[in-house]
Amino acid sequence: MPFNLSLKTTAISSLVGVILITLVSLFALPKLQTQYSLKQFLPKDNPLLKEDERSRQTFQLSEVQPFIITAKISDGNTDWFNQAKIGDLERLTDLLAHFPGVRNSLSLATVQGAISSESGLSVGPLLKSLPLEKWKSESLANPLIAPTLISKDGKTASIIVNIQHLNNHEMTALRQNLEVTAAASIPFAEVKIGGTPAVQTDVGLLLQTELRNFVVLGFVACFFVLGLIFSNFSPLIISFVVIICANILVVAAMALAGFPFSILSTTIPILTTVDVVSLCIHTLLRYAEERKNSPHKTHEEIVVTTLKAIIKPNLIASTTTMIGFLSLLTTNVPLIRDYGITAAISITLGWIVTTILLLPLLLFLPGPRAREWAWSKARWGLYLFRRSGLWTTGIIIISLGLALKGQSLSWSARLFDDLPQNHQVRLSTETIDKELGGMIPVDVEVTGSQDAWNDPTLIKKLDSLSTDIRHTQGVGSVVSLPDLIAAANLHHSRLPASRSSTAEIFFLYSLSNESPLKNFLNADSSKTRISVRTQDLPGNQLHQLVEEIRHKTEVTFPNMQVQVTGMGSTIHHLNNDLSHELIFGFWQSMLAIVIVLIVVFKSLRWALVACVPNLVPPAALLGFLAVSETPIKPSVAIIFSIALGLAFNNTVYFLERLRTLQRHTKSRILDVEKTLWLEGNPCLISSLTLVSGFSVFMASYFAMNRIFGFYMLLSMLAGLVGDLILLPTMLKSCPWLLRPVAWKKEKIMITTGSLILALVVFGSSVKSWAQNPPAITAAKIGQEMNSRISTKDETFVVDMKIIEADGSSKDRQMQIWRISPSKKDHSLMVKMQKPADLKGTALLATLKNDTEDKWIYLPSTKQVRRLTGESSKGGILGSELNAEDFDFNRDSSANSAVKKEIEVKGSKYYLVESDVSSSSPNYSKVISYVSATQYLPIKAECYDKQSKLLKIIDFSDYKKLPGNKYRAGKIKIRNVQNKRGTDIVLSDIKLNQGLKSSKFTPKSLSSDD
Repeated sequence: MPFNLSLKTTAISSLVGVILITLVSLFALPKLQTQYSLKQFLPKDNPLLKEDERSRQTFQLSEVQPFIITAKISDGNTDWFNQAKIGDLERLTDLLAHFPGVRNSLSLATVQGAISSESGLSVGPLLKSLPLEKWKSESLANPLIAPTLISKDGKTASIIVNIQHLNNHEMTALRQNLEVTAAASIPFAEVKIGGTPAVQTDVGLLLQTELRNFVVLGFVACFFVLGLIFSNFSPLIISFVVIICANILVVAAMALAGFPFSILSTTIPILTTVDVVSLCIHTLLRYAEERKNSPHKTHEEIVVTTLKAIIKPNLIASTTTMIGFLSLLTTNVPLIRDYGITAAISITLGWIVTTILLLPLLLFLPGPRAREWAWSKARWGLYLFRRSGLWTTGIIIISLGLALKGQSLSWSARLFDDLPQNHQVRLSTETIDKELGGMIPVDVEVTGSQDAWNDPTLIKKLDSLSTDIRHTQGVGSVVSLPDLIAAANLHHSRLPASRSSTAEIFFLYSLSNESPLKNFLNADSSKTRISVRTQDLPGNQLHQLVEEIRHKTEVTFPNMQVQVTGMGSTIHHLNNDLSHELIFGFWQSMLAIVIVLIVVFKSLRWALVACVPNLVPPAALLGFLAVSETPIKPSVAIIFSIALGLAFNNTVYFLERLRTLQRHTKSRILDVEKTLWLEGNPCLISSLTLVSGFSVFMASYFAMNRIFGFYMLLSMLAGLVGDLILLPTMLKSCPWLLRPVAWKKEKIMITTGSLILALVVFGSSVKSWAQNPPAITAAKIGQEMNSRISTKDETFVVDMKIIEADGSSKDRQMQIWRISPSKKDHSLMVKMQKPADLKGTALLATLKNDTEDKWIYLPSTKQVRRLTGESSKGGILGSELNAEDFDFNRDSSANSAVKKEIEVKGSKYYLVESDVSSSSPNYSKVISYVSATQYLPIKAECYDKQSKLLKIIDFSDYKKLPGNKYRAGKIKIRNVQNKRGTDIVLSDIKLNQGLKSSKFTPKSLSSDD
C-alpha cells in the first residue's frame, strides 16, 4: 500500500504540474511571429555580402528592398500615355510617398531628370517637361523608364515604393494599405503588389495558415496510425494529452526565446507530434508485450516495469535525433542555426513531457490493448534471414550506386519558384520578371582613377557596353551613367564632347531632389555602376550570364577594376556553398552520434555497426535527387542531417534490445532473429508514424515544403530498409561484427566533465534629476538669436566637403551672395570656383511672395537657362545641407517650446523643440541646443516625417562680425540614416555691404565679378 500511495502521489503531482505549466505557457503564444525573407538563407559575415554592402554604401543604394505595385490597363485599346491616367498615377505616387514607413515612391509620372527645352532647363518629373505627343516615344526609348516603370507595350506601369526598416507587423499593415489605396485610386487598372517585401509579408501570412493546416493534418495522420495499432481509446487519449502539452510548451519556448516561425520552423509542430507519438508507440507496445509475457502482474507493476525498460531507449533515440538537428549549428546561417536550436528544443521537451506524463496517464487509464498484428512477432523477418547474404549485398550495392549517381546533382534552382502557384504575389513577381525589366539585380562596378568618369571617351565606351548587355539573352533591363547624361539632353549630341560639359550635367543633376546620379557615380567620379536586372533564371544559367557580363566589361575596360555584386551574382553561389555544406555535413552528425553510442554501448564496434544501416538514407537521397534532377537548395540539403538523426531511432531500439537479450542470456551468440521478432513491428509502426506525419507536407502551399516532405518520406523508407533489412541480415551473415573477441577484452573508460556556466549581469544606474522648466521662453530665445544672426545682405566663401557613406568625398568651393530686402523677398547667387570643370557655373535663386524662380549659367554653352521642376527640395549641390538648414533669418520661436536647460562641459544650453511638421518639407521636428549665454545655436537634431532622427548639425567656430552679428565658421552635418555627411567652412564673410537687387538678375550670372 505505501508503494501504491507514493506512486500515485508522484503521478498526480506530475500530471498537475505539467498541465499547470502548459496553461501558463498559453499566455506566451501571442508573442510568436512568422517571418520569411530571401536573406534568411544567407550566411553572416560572408566576403561576398560584405562586398555587396560596400557597393551599396558607395552608390547610396538602400539595403531595404522596395514594394513594387504593378498596374495593368485592362482596356485593350488604351495605354498609360494619357493625361488623365498619368494625373491619377502622379497623385497616387505622391499619396503613397507620405504613408508611414515609406521613404519615397517613384513612377512614370514622377521619375525625375534634367530636360532642356525652349522654355529652359527642367530638373524634375520628365513627363512634365515633354509635350503630350512625345510621352510615349520618349518614355519607351528611355532606359531610365522602360521597361522598369512602363512595359514596352505601354499597358503595365509600376510604382516603386521604397520603405524604411520595418518589422513584420508594420510591413504587413503597409502592404495592405498600399494595395487598398492603389486599387481605389486607379480603378481602371488591375493592381497587384510585388517585390521582395510583398513576398515576405504574403508568405508570412501563408505560413500562419500552413502552420494551422499542418497541426490539424498531423493530428489526423498520427491518430489514424494509432487507431490501426490499438483497439481501445486509452492510447488515443494518452497521445492526445502528450501531443497538446508538448506542442504548446515547444511553441511557448520559441516565443519566449524570440524565435519566429520561418518557412523551415513550420515543421516544428509536425516534428514534435511525430516524435512524441513515436515515443508513445514504443512505450505502449512495450506495455502490451509486458502484459502478454507477465499476465500475473498488476497493472501498476506492468506500468513501472515498462517505463523502466523503455526510458533508456527512448532517451537514446531522442538524443540521436537531437544531434542530427544540433549539427546545423555549425552553419553560419541564422535561419538554419535557429531551426537547429528550435528543433533540438522540441525533441528535448517532447521527451521530457512524454516521460513525465506517461506515468500518470498509463497508471490512471486502462492499459492499452494492441491489435494482434501490432504486438505479434515480426515473422516476416524469417524470409529475410533465408537469404541474408543476398539482401545485405544487394542493399549495399544499390546504395553505393545511388551515392555515385548523387555526384551529379542539379544546381539549377530559381529564386522565386517556391512561391505558391497562381497566388497574387507569384503572379505579380512573374509580371515584373517578364514585363518590367526583371527581378534579379546584378550590379557591375567599374573603377578607374579620380575623375575618370568625367571623360567623354570613357562614357561613350560605357554607353556601347550598356547597349551590348541590354541585348544579351536573359537580361531584362540595363541603366548606366550614359543613360542619365543622355536624358539631360543639354547639347546637340546625345553625349557630351568635353569634360566641362559632362561636369555641368553632373552639377545640374545635383540640383534635383533625390538625384539619381548618386546611384551611378561616386563622390570623386572614380567609380561608376551599371545596374542590370535579369530574369529569374536557373542558378547555373544565371551564373553563366553574370560571367558573360563580367567578361564583356573587362574587355571594354581592360585597365580598370571590375567588380560584380548584387543578388544575382551572390545568392546562388552562397546557396550552393551552403547546400554542399549541409549535404556533406551529415558526417558531423554521424561522428557526434558515434560518440554518444560509444558511451551507451560501451563499445566502439557496436557504435560503428550502428552507423552502417544509417548510410542508406543519405545514399538514397543523393541518388534520387540526381535522377529526378531536383534543383538543390538549402531547404532540400537540410534533409540530410535531419533524416540521419531520425533514422538512428530504429537502430537504437534494435541494438538496445539485442544487447539486453545477450546480457540476460550471457551468451556469445547474437540472437538477431528474436530481436527482430520483438522489435520489428514496433520499429515498423514507429516509422510509419513518421511517414504519416511528414506526409502532410505534400499538401503544402510551397513547393519547397512539398519537396521537403517527399524527400523526408523517402529518407524514412530508406531508413526502414537500412534498419529492418540491412542491419539484421548483415548481423546474421556476419555475426563476428558484434561477437566478443576472445583475444581482446574491451574496457572503455568513460569520463564526463561538468561545465559550469557563470552569468555575470552588469547593471548600470543612470541618475536623473527632475528639473523645473527654465523661465525663459522660446519667443525670447528666438528674438535674441534673430538679433545676432539676421542681416539684410551678406557675401562669403564656402568650402564644402561632401562625404559619402563609404568614406570617399568630393570638395567644392563657391562664392555666395545673399540679399533679403524684406521678409518675403530673398535672393541667393552662387558661383562655382572649384573644381576646375565647374569654374564659372553660376546659380541664381529668387523668392518673392512665395514664388521661387531659378536660373543657371553653363560656361560650355555661354547661355543662361531658367530652371524648372523640383530642385528646391534636394540638398544643396548634392550635399546633406538643405536650404532651411541654412536659413539665418528663420523665426526660431514659431511652434517652439523650451524643454529644459542642460549643462555640458561647464556650459549651459537651452533645449528647444520646434514642431515644423506643417511648414517644413523635410522635417517633423527640430531639437536645437542654444547657448544660454550667447543665444547661438550649437547643435540641431532634425527628425524626418516619421519622427525618426534624420541628421545632426553641429555649428562651431563662431566669429563675431561688425554690427554685433555672428556666423558659424564651421558647420558639420551627419545624416544618421544614409550615413552621408557634409563639412562646411565659411570664410571671407562680409555682412550688410549694401548689395543692390540689380546684382541678382539672370544677366549678372555670366559676369566675372
